[in-house]
Amino acid sequence: MKKAFFIILTILSITASAQIDSSLKVKPKYYPNWTLLIPGATHFYDNRILEGLVFSATEIGGITLGIIYDDKLKSNSTTPYYNFPLLIGMQAYNIDKCDWMRNRMELLKYYYPDFKYDPVKFNDLLKAPFKAENIFTSITGGAIIVALAELFIGGRHTNNYGDIDKMSFFNRYIDKNSALAIYGATSLATSYGAGIAEEYYFRNAVMPLLDYKYGKKKGLIYSSLAFGSMHFSNVLFSNNPDYGATLLQVAEASIIGYFLGRDVQNRGYKIGPAVSAHMWYDFTLMVGSFLIDPKNNYLGVDIKFKI
Repeated sequence: MKKAFFIILTILSITASAQIDSSLKVKPKYYPNWTLLIPGATHFYDNRILEGLVFSATEIGGITLGIIYDDKLKSNSTTPYYNFPLLIGMQAYNIDKCDWMRNRMELLKYYYPDFKYDPVKFNDLLKAPFKAENIFTSITGGAIIVALAELFIGGRHTNNYGDIDKMSFFNRYIDKNSALAIYGATSLATSYGAGIAEEYYFRNAVMPLLDYKYGKKKGLIYSSLAFGSMHFSNVLFSNNPDYGATLLQVAEASIIGYFLGRDVQNRGYKIGPAVSAHMWYDFTLMVGSFLIDPKNNYLGVDIKFKI
């Protein structure tokens, strides 16, 4: 929600200072503000009932499970990502509300025709991480290489996937093959949500808005710092916050955000490759940590190793 409020304030700042020129184009439909708060609301508002049901069920189901099992999941983990049902539910919400933000960007473009952003359709945005034209790019390839380097240079590697006996999953332990399937699916879902939602909010809303007001150079820097600073919130979801590690993550995210933002600017604000790069970077880190250093996996799930 903090991201949404930050974006709204930025929009209000620009609309207060720019010259209005609505031209002769048809004004986009306006989604009421209440549709931002209710799961699936923008889809129901447009009579896209199936989409609304999928999003609302995923959001409500994930958040409900996360609340029910929070204590159990926290007791078996030391990372801020321990509550993966809640994480998936919130990621679904973040993707869902890209539809609301898309509507606000359309309205902004209507009033300010010289404003530049990617008018990607919602359904095309959902497909972006899996399109070859976005995967086979220098930004995605570079992101995967950086993720692999982080895994092999930074990991402690006391055990690997072959040493796993069982993994904790809610109230029981499951064998390592089932664990890999569940961990992989969870990693894909959370990486997908982060890639789509964070890139849409920061590289297709915050950055274009700041670019429009301050110029591309400052807009890129300010939006990258805002993206990195968002990761300070991770200390709120850990039993024993590691402030040093959090600061390092904030710095890394700011740097990564800078390169993603520059790529978007260089492509005329097309965000598809950045969405792909972000998703596959996160996915590589999450699954890679489970395979080569399961004791220190990114989701922090409890692992039992063979004696």
